[in-house]
Amino acid sequence: MTGARRSTLAAALLAGKGFDAVSTVVVLSLSDSVREAVPLSRALMAAFGPVGGMVVLTVLTLVAFGLLAEAGVLVERRWPDETPDWYAPTLRAGVYLGPAVWFALVGVRNFTHLL
Repeated sequence: MTGARRSTLAAALLAGKGFDAVSTVVVLSLSDSVREAVPLSRALMAAFGPVGGMVVLTVLTLVAFGLLAEAGVLVERRWPDETPDWYAPTLRAGVYLGPAVWFALVGVRNFTHLL
């Protein structure tokens, strides 16, 4: 798989998580009746402020999912005869795109708190 394909998948994850992060900061700043439900997000936002906390969380998310997405390459190298050719690229696409869609949906749900 080319670096361009990997970067496209990572960009999709960044877009989804970025939308979630922006929606979280916006909703928390505009509504007093809403609070962050995820303990890690709350801790990071308390330590670094709302924007800084979301930036740190976004970077951690990209690193964690990036490592998980590339785990298919390790499996492929460890067991080359037993691993189908499609395994690593399919795992990579699923690991990047699944959470990207999830985070985008969470971002949409966050904005519904303002309605």
